Amino acid sequence: MKLLPRITLGLAALIASCAVSAQALTDAQARAAIAPWYAMFNQPFAGEVAAQHEKVVAAEYKTCWQPEDVPGGCWGKEQSIKTIANFAKTVPDMKFEIKEVLVAANRVIVRGEVTGTPSGDFFGVPHGGKSFKIMAIDIQTIKDGKIVQTYHLENWLLGLGQLRAK
Repeated sequence: MKLLPRITLGLAALIASCAVSAQALTDAQARAAIAPWYAMFNQPFAGEVAAQHEKVVAAEYKTCWQPEDVPGGCWGKEQSIKTIANFAKTVPDMKFEIKEVLVAANRVIVRGEVTGTPSGDFFGVPHGGKSFKIMAIDIQTIKDGKIVQTYHLENWLLGLGQLRAK
């Protein structure tokens, strides 16, 4: 019987230490940290991607769209800037609409909707003037007000199917 209170106290201490180290965010803090990130995907973007990126992400930033142990599944700031800038060129009317935001300690989960009309061939699909609408899920880790890591998943299979549709 004496063991149960010790386990409970130990578990409570562990939970408390995790919460402190994870810098729990309020909903307002989370939205303020992520808003400039998603602004870069809304075209036309009124700023310079590299400068905005520097304001939004930490020096050690990395983004992953596949398991981390798959070659090419994660990349850093330089490739992230190139990818965002490329979307601005290839999908000049791209919009990322935030549909839902959930906050868990220092993590921000975003469910969004991405729409756009590619201006040319897109991911191997010949240009046909069609638009796409897909869902995106991101898990952003925030530290000191900046994004340090992004896990993201977009339903590009659905988007490419829409672009190929007759």
